[in-house]
Amino acid sequence: MAKVKVSVMHRDHIPGTPGSYGEESVRVVYGMLKEAIDAVGGLKSVIKNGDKVLVRANACWAVKPDSGIAADPRVVEAFMRLIRDETRPKEIIVADRSSIGADTAESFEVSGIKAAALRGGADRVLPLEQDQRVKVQIPDPMVLFRPVYLPKTMLEADVLIYLPKMKVHKLTLISLALKMNQGSLDWYDAIRNHRADMHQKMVDMLKVLRPHLSIIDALWPMQGQGPGSPYPEDLIKDFNVIVAGKDPVAVDTVGATLMGFEAKHDVPMLRAAEMKGLGVATLEDIEIYGGPIEKLKRPFRRGNIHLIGLHPKMEVYMGGACDGCLHFTRTGMDVYLANPKLMEEVEKITFILGRDVEIPEKLDHNPPRSYVFVVGDCSERHKDRGIFLPGCASTSMHRTFFPGKSADEVLENYRKVQPKKVNIEGYIYPED
Repeated sequence: MAKVKVSVMHRDHIPGTPGSYGEESVRVVYGMLKEAIDAVGGLKSVIKNGDKVLVRANACWAVKPDSGIAADPRVVEAFMRLIRDETRPKEIIVADRSSIGADTAESFEVSGIKAAALRGGADRVLPLEQDQRVKVQIPDPMVLFRPVYLPKTMLEADVLIYLPKMKVHKLTLISLALKMNQGSLDWYDAIRNHRADMHQKMVDMLKVLRPHLSIIDALWPMQGQGPGSPYPEDLIKDFNVIVAGKDPVAVDTVGATLMGFEAKHDVPMLRAAEMKGLGVATLEDIEIYGGPIEKLKRPFRRGNIHLIGLHPKMEVYMGGACDGCLHFTRTGMDVYLANPKLMEEVEKITFILGRDVEIPEKLDHNPPRSYVFVVGDCSERHKDRGIFLPGCASTSMHRTFFPGKSADEVLENYRKVQPKKVNIEGYIYPED
């Protein structure tokens, strides 16, 4: 059986930064992209004349280009140019849906993706939460037994190309091509199975939304507390790597290897995808052009979702808490832990989460001086002991800004980022 091809391009030096670059920088990245894609068959093998092309560029949050959280504008601009130079599509759309509760239009603007895409030749930029949704039933699902609502524009595109940012993810270990499909879901479906079953969810999604080409942007990747780490030490500057291929599972396998992980051992979604016949996750079955990956790979620091022992002001009472509630709680708290001045505003923060959790008789809940947060549906029996943040998973502290806020103000912030439901015609409407 012929091996699957994946290319790995590296340059010792790329001028400028994601947020400040010139023409020479775009030319260097353009050359990397062209060589990488030519090695796996070329753009013309993917895009035909008159095709409607949708490029998913990772726009996780409204963050500056140099943060390493969103797709590098240099890659976006160079790739748009390459598509225009080598093919004749009917339309090029750059699209994404940002993290839960974030405004993708704002993310595209602040990250520089919109400007880079239009400058490079894209026809338009589409925040997917603004798109019409279509009800889709996943065939032979592992976890998504109920229908999901997917963007009509993605389903109608002739060509799907995914442009993920290379990042460690606290919940799934890696955030690469397969993980991009989390952003294909609306907020309501995004929260479903955002736990240990996220790996199975991404494999289910690959059955209905499979990119024809996947290109990992690893110019400035992220390790540690990704996918949106606030810690400066988690940004890896000038890694200067591009990974490309037509099999997204194989592309992610090579990407994970470059990050110092054993793909099949460490990443359940890759094992499961190969087992389901959706791609190749065995490194020995992949023909790698470029590299060499043994020289380029480095040990990316893993993220973690633990809450114990993080700060003297934090008290945690945790029963059988799942990965989902732990992930969202840690994601929100990392913002404060990375900025010590924010923690000066409160005297104590207590978290109650998980099933069968036992708590003391007295707790210090007196906003805005001190807070008790009761996180997730599993801990509902304690909801009267503090501020109850329901959900499965609960979005917990993710964008729930609390220092200096009353309990009512905290709850209002929490409600703003809660998932939206979708009606049968496919349009998003706010949950009552």
